[in-house]
Amino acid sequence: MKPRDLSTADQAAALPEGWTLTLSPALNITSLTLHDEGGAAREHGFHAGPMPADLSARQPVRRLEDISDSAVRASAEQLVARHLGRVAAAQAHADAFGAQFPDLVSLLTVVTSEVPGCRTRLGIDPDRLTVQLVLSTDAGGSGALLALVNSWLGPQGLKNSPEGISLDFDGPTRALAATLDQHHAAGFLSWLRSRSA
Repeated sequence: MKPRDLSTADQAAALPEGWTLTLSPALNITSLTLHDEGGAAREHGFHAGPMPADLSARQPVRRLEDISDSAVRASAEQLVARHLGRVAAAQAHADAFGAQFPDLVSLLTVVTSEVPGCRTRLGIDPDRLTVQLVLSTDAGGSGALLALVNSWLGPQGLKNSPEGISLDFDGPTRALAATLDQHHAAGFLSWLRSRSA
């Protein structure tokens, strides 16, 4: 499932409702920061040129139409389009994953029933914009989680841990977290499904 192409003229050159844009001079470039309705920075970009003097006292910008300089406004529109494109890509990956695993809750229940104190979390990898599955547990469940992941990976287990799977072990607390990228999360969940079939 591919996200809609937002690089074409069909994109809306407008800030999402309640969002703002802050422009700041930085040497001979203008730094642009897109903020959500809560004020958190969501996307950063740059315009190759100084910030127009009339904008310095009008921060933050609440409407792109208020940027009178067409080149700076075009850079701001590209920043908004890039953010919307990232959101669309992440949503497309999440939708595809959800369609692949309509039984996700029951599959994750299998994990939490086998691994004492296991917590499961689905999120989005901010770099790849794909789904990420994190399985974490405290000392009491670390061995069981490690055994479960090793069983899924087969005879080699974690000896040849492929890219896209990371284990974080905290020595002092003996807590363990296994992070699986979308491809490996799908493989792990499919394995759980077939094992319990």
